[in-house]
Formats: sequence, structure tokens, C-alpha cells
Amino acid sequence: MVHSIQTLSNGIGWCERGLMRVLVLALPLMILVNVTGRALKMPIFWLDELAILTMVWLAMIGLSVTLKSRDAVAVTLLQDAVPPALRRGLQCISDGLVLGFAVAMLVLCYLWFDPLLLISMSFDFQAFAAKSFNFIYQEPTATLGIAKVWFWLILPLVALSSSVHALANLLQTLTVPQAEFLKHTVRVNSGE
Repeated sequence: MVHSIQTLSNGIGWCERGLMRVLVLALPLMILVNVTGRALKMPIFWLDELAILTMVWLAMIGLSVTLKSRDAVAVTLLQDAVPPALRRGLQCISDGLVLGFAVAMLVLCYLWFDPLLLISMSFDFQAFAAKSFNFIYQEPTATLGIAKVWFWLILPLVALSSSVHALANLLQTLTVPQAEFLKHTVRVNSGE
């Protein structure tokens, strides 16, 4: 089971990094086209909004990739000061907190999107909004004219992928042999 979760996490991480590469290439192109359009007195207003939404997607996917690789900025003063036996315990607590945050985000997204109510309303967005006072599926973007929900879908996707990454990290911390764990934490903390 641990291996399959790690394999799933690796596969999701590979897809996330690929999507980030595409978005990182697309973002400056959008900005360049828009700057050129403004210089020629022919601005393309929807590109501004699309660039902002692309940056949000990059930030969210970057969060998940950072959780996967454990490359987030961390203060390791306490972890470095405790004996090796406690170091693993602190790492487990840290991994557990990250998993708790990711699962909480997933639950909040479920409550926000409320897919069961939407299904019970036969995907009638008007009836869904009338019943729940939640207009998530109806609110359009300002200039693109597309429902914002298509862009907001990044939140539950990242919550799910972050949950998988956090679970994989926690299971790795719990199952890796002590000697290998210590070697890895020394290498990470020394900047190698």
C-alpha cells in the first residue's frame, strides 16, 4: 500500500510539473501579447484576466509540488537541536499537520462545490443556487465570459493532490529505516 501511494504521488507530481511548465511558458506570452496590444492602442482585456488566473493556477500547483518534494521553506532550529529519535517524531507531526491541512482544504472544497446537491438538482444551476444560495456555478469571469467555476476547480484538484502527497510523505517518514532517515535529514538540513 505504501508503495502504491508513493507511486500515485510520483505520477501526480510528474503531471503537476508538466502543467506548471506549460503555464510558465504561456504566462509571459500572454503578458507580452497584451503589452504589445496596449502599445499599439489595441489592448486585449481578457488576457489580463487570463494571466491573473494563470498565476493563481501556478501558485496552487506550485503549492502541491512543494509539498510533494518537501522543498518548502522551514525553520529547523528545533528539529536540529533534538536527538535523532525525536527528530523522526517531529517530522511525523509536521507531516501529519500538512496532511490535516490538505484534507481540511479538500473537505471545504467539497462543501463549497456541493456536488451531491448539484447532482440531486439534475445539474440545474438555477435550482442549485436557489436551494443553497451558492452561485459558484453561475458566476462569470469579468472579461472572458466563462463561468469562474472552471478556474476554481484548481482548488479541489490541488487539495486532492496535496492530500496524496502529504499522505505519501507521512508514510515514507513512518516506514523509512532510521539510518536512512537520519542520512536524508542531515543532507537536507546541510543544503546538499
